[in-house]
Amino acid sequence: MQLHLRNEIDLDGDIEVIEESYPVDVTEKNGFHYLVFVNEEDEKVIIKCSDEELVMTRFSSPKSVMRFHKDKRALVSLPTPMGVQHFVTETSLFRMDQTQQSIRIDYVLKDQDPESQAVFAEYQLELKWY
Repeated sequence: MQLHLRNEIDLDGDIEVIEESYPVDVTEKNGFHYLVFVNEEDEKVIIKCSDEELVMTRFSSPKSVMRFHKDKRALVSLPTPMGVQHFVTETSLFRMDQTQQSIRIDYVLKDQDPESQAVFAEYQLELKWY
């Protein structure tokens, strides 16, 4: 199978679109779909998703974990030049279509400090496997 990722990133009005395709292994277990592939940096990536949530783990050094939940904020750990940073995602659209084998997630990446509410960027992520 093939996985196609399209991510539109809005960083203060500056729009960047990233499109990537990878060979992917897809399995289903206990109500979750698992999509496993190797990215262009030669890192293993596992996407675990259901109708309510998605967790994307990239086995980099250090590991990065992105979480998205249909109805609530989710914690994120990302390696940066300043070390591992912790953020939250707030998802405004979470749609999984099992018959079309696709997921669409619109979200913002925010500072985890609830006082700050600083938005780093807005994203529209689409995954399709075929």
